[in-house]
Amino acid sequence: MRPEHLGIGDKTFLINRLIKQAPINTLIREFFKNADENAALAPEGKRTVEIMPTLIDGVRKLTFWNTGVGMSAAEMRRATDISSSVNKMMSLDGNFGIGAKVSGLAASPDGIRYRSCKDGEVNEVTIGWDEDEQTYVRYAVLLADGQSETIYDVTSAVTANGTPTDFDWTEVVLFGENASHDTVAEPIGIGMPVDRSFIATSIFRRFVSFSAGVQVRVDVAMTKGGGKEETGRFRQLRTLDEILDRLPRHEDVTDTASGVTVRYIHDPRHEGSSHTYSARANAATGSTTFCALVYRDERYDFRTQKVWSSVAPTFGIPFGSKVLTVEIRLPDDGALPNQYRDALTWRHDKSPLTADQYAYLVRQLMPDWVKDVIRSESPDSADDLNDLQSDLQSLLDELRVPTNVAKRSSEPTLRSVANDAGLAEPEPTTLQSEQEEDQIPGLAPPSKRNEQRASKSRVRLAPEGATASKLSRALERAPEIKILVEAEDIADREMKGRAARFYADVQTLFVNGLYPVVAKMADELANEFSDAEDPDEARGIALQAAQRTLAYRVGKATCFALAKRMLDDWSTEDLERATSPESLSMAADDYRQSLASARKWIKDRVRMASVSALG
Repeated sequence: MRPEHLGIGDKTFLINRLIKQAPINTLIREFFKNADENAALAPEGKRTVEIMPTLIDGVRKLTFWNTGVGMSAAEMRRATDISSSVNKMMSLDGNFGIGAKVSGLAASPDGIRYRSCKDGEVNEVTIGWDEDEQTYVRYAVLLADGQSETIYDVTSAVTANGTPTDFDWTEVVLFGENASHDTVAEPIGIGMPVDRSFIATSIFRRFVSFSAGVQVRVDVAMTKGGGKEETGRFRQLRTLDEILDRLPRHEDVTDTASGVTVRYIHDPRHEGSSHTYSARANAATGSTTFCALVYRDERYDFRTQKVWSSVAPTFGIPFGSKVLTVEIRLPDDGALPNQYRDALTWRHDKSPLTADQYAYLVRQLMPDWVKDVIRSESPDSADDLNDLQSDLQSLLDELRVPTNVAKRSSEPTLRSVANDAGLAEPEPTTLQSEQEEDQIPGLAPPSKRNEQRASKSRVRLAPEGATASKLSRALERAPEIKILVEAEDIADREMKGRAARFYADVQTLFVNGLYPVVAKMADELANEFSDAEDPDEARGIALQAAQRTLAYRVGKATCFALAKRMLDDWSTEDLERATSPESLSMAADDYRQSLASARKWIKDRVRMASVSALG
């Protein structure tokens, strides 16, 4: 007897749960991908995808239309089943037939209408939620002859509207949540309006390339620029790869060990406008810099604007995230999408895969010209903080905090380095103490054996009183301090109302120079120097002193937190909480402990200024 395939006891329950749990943020990706793949099957020169509004009873409904291979009535029935496709292979690696219908019905329960022209005949079917059946169905319609059908011929109605039937095409219309739902203005749900160019921008961000020869056109009512109140005219949508030659510079650098390629792109604002070079070269969509994983020509873990600015320091970009794009391109066998294709997983254990796991590689492979861009985008600092960092380094040395050097992982792409100090990784030693060796049966314990027996390597004793050098101790380096004084820079790193943010992977401490305690301390100090010859200068020096002492307080708190690494009772989560912006803010609030050192620093500055003036 042959093995029996497992069945499904309650198919309706499974389908309902699958759809209701589906993410709606993949809706645009799924319907566009289906249209793109089908258009690629059309003859060369006729491969087209168009995205437009369709009026249904006076309400705009989002529509995807494409050339390609059409579907007959029988094929449409099969194509509208869950986990079913026509004209493509089912595969976990490929674009299997679950995403579009599932995410589409989650966002558009009132219905998804399919029309397809094949060999001059146009058939139609609409799927959606049925209250009476309490499940998702193909809606039945009553025909003029009294018959009730779920799939029916609409060729005469289509030709009456002037739609051609002399070549194959497919159209999908999203009805949304109800008949009055404008799915062009609110494609992901009622009450969730999006930017006018949301559809075009979503496609531009997700797809690295379109299928060979496919042209994508978006109605002007759904793109940035002119034509807001118009319809029927189209703008061509291009991918970032298609317009790279119009940008100032880009470079691909490949890590031979993992096969991962990092693409660095310089995309600043164009001199002649407020838009980036990529936005000017692609009129259909808004374009901003970003960081993302790229797998099989699609982007995952896409981060842009404030989200990208907030994490960019971890990727070695403390400044310049608004002009630098980073794509981390994975080999074809380097990942696997999850079932809804809104995230990537590792192939071996299906755990989440994110761009953060490659931050070390972005830093390691970074070309010199990218570093030059970062330096050019860094704010000018009038204050030398070397003395503060030297004091913090002395504190770490005194606490004997070791560097947190990670071991190499058996999976190259999982390797994580918490410190980028340039220290070599420890290599396995050839020495092995007698206490660590396995005891051989029949022999006495190691301490009782002949102490003169041969060993793999003779141990050489250091002179009496010798200690390990600072280099060999591999003590932690002090965080690099960067004081931010621009409100935009502070907001980009999610530091508003927070005193500091520590990026452990790159040992960088950003300090909020506009933190309220700074102004309070500066006022108190300025009052003490109110009799200065130049009150404005005194106020400026007092403000600088307040910012410096704030940096030292949060820096010292960070160093003490790093020292907890040596305690077994402190977990990784505990260490992260100890260096969180909230914890550092509490350390920053006690500014009175720093008043004496601030006064001394101000007096030294005033004296130095006087000496300079006399010279």
